[in-house]
This record gives sequence, C-alpha cells and structure tokens, in this order.
Amino acid sequence: MDRLAQVFTQQDELIAPVGVYQNEYEAIKELYSLPAEKRQRFQELTLLVLVDLEQPHDRKSLAERSRMWRDRGNRLFRSSAKELGPEAEAERVLGACRLYTRAVLEAEDVEGELCFAFANRGMALQEYGYYQEAYDDCANALEFGYPRRLQHKIIIRQAHCASKLKRTEQLAEHIACLDKLELNESFRQQLEDLKKNLELLQSQSSNEESVDDQETFDPIQEIIKESGSRGRYMIAKEAMPQGKIIFREQATCFVPLEQRLICQQCASSLMCAPIPCPQCRQRVVYCCRGCRERHEPIHRFECVAYRKDLLKMVGVSHLALRMVLSYMPSMVPQLQACPDSSEMWSTLMTLATGADKEDEQTPQYLQSLRMISHLDKAPQAELVYHMLCANLLQLYLKEYTDYFDQFQAMNASLEDWHLIVAALILRSAGQLLVNGHVGDALLAVNLEANEFGLLQPDMWRKPRHLKLGQLHNLSQTEPLTAINLPYLSLCNHACAPSIRTKFDGCTAVSYSAVEIGAGEEIFNCYTMDYKKSMICQRSQPLQQVYKFDCSCEKCTRPDPDQDYFKFHRYRCDNPNCLREFSPEPLPHQTNLNWWMQRPDAAESSVSCPVCKETQVFAWYNDFMCLIDGCGEVKARRALYKAFDGLDKWLLGHHILKRKLAEVLIEPCFAEMDEGCVLDDVDLENLTRIIETQLEGTAAQSGANSMEYLSQMTYLWDLWALSKCKRSDQQLQEMRGRLEYLAAEQREIFENYYNEFIEQQCK
Repeated sequence: MDRLAQVFTQQDELIAPVGVYQNEYEAIKELYSLPAEKRQRFQELTLLVLVDLEQPHDRKSLAERSRMWRDRGNRLFRSSAKELGPEAEAERVLGACRLYTRAVLEAEDVEGELCFAFANRGMALQEYGYYQEAYDDCANALEFGYPRRLQHKIIIRQAHCASKLKRTEQLAEHIACLDKLELNESFRQQLEDLKKNLELLQSQSSNEESVDDQETFDPIQEIIKESGSRGRYMIAKEAMPQGKIIFREQATCFVPLEQRLICQQCASSLMCAPIPCPQCRQRVVYCCRGCRERHEPIHRFECVAYRKDLLKMVGVSHLALRMVLSYMPSMVPQLQACPDSSEMWSTLMTLATGADKEDEQTPQYLQSLRMISHLDKAPQAELVYHMLCANLLQLYLKEYTDYFDQFQAMNASLEDWHLIVAALILRSAGQLLVNGHVGDALLAVNLEANEFGLLQPDMWRKPRHLKLGQLHNLSQTEPLTAINLPYLSLCNHACAPSIRTKFDGCTAVSYSAVEIGAGEEIFNCYTMDYKKSMICQRSQPLQQVYKFDCSCEKCTRPDPDQDYFKFHRYRCDNPNCLREFSPEPLPHQTNLNWWMQRPDAAESSVSCPVCKETQVFAWYNDFMCLIDGCGEVKARRALYKAFDGLDKWLLGHHILKRKLAEVLIEPCFAEMDEGCVLDDVDLENLTRIIETQLEGTAAQSGANSMEYLSQMTYLWDLWALSKCKRSDQQLQEMRGRLEYLAAEQREIFENYYNEFIEQQCK
C-alpha cells in the first residue's frame, strides 16, 4: 500500500490540475494526452508498481508444507476411537478434513501434491457424509494428475457418492468406466454392489415431477423519473403490509471484503470443502466445481492480480473492474461498429440516458450504466486517485492478460479500447461510491480467514446438524461482500427506511419494514438510521459521500434526536434528585455511548441536566467487577441480581442494558462450552435476560434484523437445553424469523429447531 501511494504521488505531480470535470472519458483522456515524455514516465511508474508486486513462489517449500499437513491429516484420520477418546469421531473425520484443507490451500499450483490432498480430503468428506463435496474432490484429484494406476480408487469413490446422491446417470458412467479396468476382488465386489444400487435406483419411480420452488412476483413497485434534481425513485403501486417481499435482485457483481474466504461465484460463506484456484496463493476459493467453472470467464482476468495482491490495494475499484469484466460482453454488440473511443463513449452515454421503462427486468448492465455518480463533486485528490486506479487496472489487463485480444477485429483501435475500459472502470468506481452495498451473514464465531465453520468438530454431530447447545457458536455477524445492486440503488434515502434487505449469498431480498401505502415512496437508509444515531453522526457521511443534506421527516422535525434518546434514558444516581433524563451531548459528541469509549471507566462525563451532578455509575463498575467470576455459581447469582438492579438506573430499552446483557451472556455460554453445567436457576435467569435483550433489540433494530437473529441463537440454545414449555405463539414467532436468514444458514437453524427445540417443547 505504501509503495502504491508513493507511485500515485509521483504520477500526480506529472498531471496538470484537472480542470472542470466533464465526465469519466474526458478525465481518462487527460492521462492519455500528456506530453510524450511525461506520458512515458507516467506509464513507466505504473508498470513499475505491477513489477514490484511480484511475489516469490517457492514450489518446493509449498510442496513440503502441503505434504506436512496431509501427513498430519492421515495420522488423525487413521486414529482409533481408543486413541482419541469417546465421542471423538467428529474430531477424527472433521479434524482430518481441516488438515487436508490446509494441504489443499498450501499446494497451490504444485499439482503433484494437490491431487493427493484433494483425494484424501474427499475420502474423509465421504465418510462424514458430505457426498457432493467428496464427489467434487475426487474430480479435482483426477483433474490435477492423480496417478493413473490408482485412479480406480477415486472413480469407485465417486460412484459411491453418486449412489448416495441418487444420481443414476453419473453412477452409470462410473460403473461403465470401472468395468473396463482390472480390479482386485475387493474392488470387484464393491463394483457389483454399486451395480445393484444402480438397478434399484433405476427401478424407482421416475415420474416424480420436479418442483420449481422459485417464487415469482408481480411487480408491486415502479420507478418514477423526474426531470429535476430528484431523478429516479421508487414508489409502491399498491398497499403493502409489513414484512412483504417487495423485490429480489440477483447481483452479477460482488467481491469479498478483506481476506475472508467465501465462494467468489455464489458468495457462500459456510463451506466444508473450499476449492481454491490453484494459482491464487490461497486467496480465491469456490464452494464447488460448478461455481469455479462458472466464474472462470471473470477470474481468468483477475488471477494474476490476486497473485500480486493488487486488488485489495485499489479498494472500490476492484468491484468496478469486475463490473466492467462482467458487463462488457453485453456492451460489445453496441460498440463493435464504432470507429473510435469518442463514438463508443457517446453510444454508452445514450444507453445510460435511455428513456425506456426501468424495472427489475432491465438488463443489469444498463441499470448499472444509469447509476448516479458524484465524481464531478469529488475533491481533486479523490478524483485523481480513482483516475490512477482505473489507469493501473487497465494497464494490468493490457500487460498481464489477453483481455484486449477480443477487440482486435473491431473497428476502433486497441488504444481506443484501452481508453474506454479505463473510463468505464472510473465510471463504475464513482457510481459505487454512492451506490455500492455491503452484504452480511452469520458465521461461526472467532474463526480465522482460512478456517471454515462446517469443519469445526466441537459444533457438529453430522452434516449441517449442530450438536445440542451449539447454535450460539453460529452467531457472528460480519460484512462479507461489496456488492453492486443497481435496482436497490434506485431507492432514495430516509433515516427511517421503509425496507429491510436480506442478503442471501449474492441475492438481495428487500422486505417492507413498515406498512407502505399505495403511491408512497419506498426508502432505503444509506447510513445509520434515526434510532441508532444522532443527526450529527449521520449527516456528515451523507454530505461527504452522497453530497446531500437529509430532508427526511425524522431529520426535519423540531427534535430530530428524540428517538435516539429513548435508548439512553437514565435515572440520576444523586439520591437527592433521582430524576429521569437523557444526557445532553457534549460539543462535537456523535454518540452517547460513554462505555464504549472508556470500557474500564470508573467515572463518566455524563451529568444530570436537572441537578447538574456528574454521574458516578457505581452500579456499572460493580457489575463489571463480577464478570470475571461467572464460572462460579455464587458469582453468577450475584450477576443476575446486579443485572436486575440495572432497571433502577437504566430506563426503557436502554442500549447499555443490552450491552451488559451481552457481557454477561457470552462468558456464561463460554463456561458451558468448556463443560460447566448450568442448573435450572441459571437457565431461567439467562433466558429472562436474553428475552429482555431481544425486546430492546427489536425496538431499536427490528425483530428481523441481523442483530436480533444473532442474539436469538443464545435463546434457542437455552430453549433446547431447558425443560420449560414455550407457547405455540412464541415458537411460531421465533421460527418465522428464519425467513430472514440466508438459505445456507436457514437449513442449519431449521434442523436445530426440529431436532431440539420442537422436541423439547412437546
């Protein structure tokens, strides 16, 4: 990053101050129009960055590390239950899978090791019951050169998996292949058993009709276009109750945030057998072979950039690059007859300002071309930075990939195409700054980026079926993707949004968060909403990033912070006052969460506006002193009593009370994870505390929010462990929350509910 900043500074000195901004094409054209000497030096600096990012690649060391992890996996997989202790089967098989996965990731392009790592992991996955993943790993082993003399072992394993998956066509193919091989008696007997399985599968009824469970929706919203400054916005065509699905949007383009390993094609976050690109130095993985194949047309142009660690340096421009790579095939037919870059840009801008009806069926590349950008309002330094990123990525494509070969037979010159691609990357980056979205998900807690939730032995009893009391270990809420959603971006901002969006991989599902009347505008929230922030906290990013001052009803009323203050109501701890109050914010204070700024605070700067006394908050310090002893029964009882005592000082759904509930709940569950058995008194008190926490979260964030769903995992664990009966209404309400989870998490939650909660409550 420092090296990139140094080069960008040097390049900035070569560029004359950018004049009045016209558009992305003219901005990039200025870089291409530098005097010859400056132009040469400018491009030399860009190439120097790309060369400097080359990283050493010691295939011998990679092979040794991969072999080491595979050997460890082999030793664990071959261990007996006696060696590991009782109930250690998950540790043996899933533990081996984890080690084999390390071997797969370390092998990179060392195919001699990679094929064995895949083969061994496939064996462990098959034994545990991950048949599809095992099948894919067998195919990977064959792809990467598994020895021909041993391939019958892999093929027969594939056949077993195909049989378990009831895929008769694949099973028949593998049987036909095995019939041509010389097999020993053991394998020949397995083959005969597989043939019987095939006959049985083929004899079963083949008249079952496939059911398409993809719901279809008639549009209940439309886009209104105004010629004035307001532009496009979304309104409801009919009245909508709270919780109704308004629209779905399948994203063509997203990129993972940071270094979290998720599937680059479908954004799956729960994987048991990640399949890496063998060239990418452990940076790109897929959940299955199908996803890897579907993503190949994009990844082939990003692979070298990942090896150089270039893409994490350019921020939003990575997603901008992916938009250009994804949408260019749709744009080329419109551009191939254009004689030069000027005509191409004019054609693109005609498409961008097209007057055709805009709805969910409009091609996504057109929706994206039409997204607003504020590069014309950006400070000079910010504009130049994005120009330099666009130029860098364009030059990367030119020097390290064959991307521009596709344009050789077209009318415009390759130089024109270089300019257009850079201009489109710049345009997309500017659009994403004000239209980009962040997708989130629930993950296993406290995992490193190269660890995978489905391979944690302590959590699982069989594939996607958690052990009793382990749901809370699938509660970490984390932003995973930067994602382009042009249709959702048509919703204007309000600090009181009328939609709530669920991210299901790379699909966004928008629900009505409130009742919406026919003809009413549908609003999204671009920053923190009015219940979670003071107006001074959210107005700054709205102005800096989105270039407007909010005029929604919550911001323009006489007391715009009144709803925020409802979650910060105290009773004065001066015994001569004891009045209720919300603190007066100090100058430049953007929130009232003093405990977040000073978690070990013995004092605070909060004063009662009635008696003017500074609050001592002795009850806070007393509570925090008890936390370390929650492994002892006596300390836990004192904690429950102290928590109940908070009601005297923290009024309503005070956010601090919810934070202290979290501080209490998490170590108690950690004690349970370590083997501490909580009695009925513990379970009843923790249940009551979590229910209080959830009530406050529902009041501030909504009962369908990720915050609520995350906290709900603790309650479900207590319900599963407790013998207390729950009302049908409670059960229905909690099960209904699962609609707001992504499909891969929802399956696990439903299994847990059916196996433990429903059975416990009968």
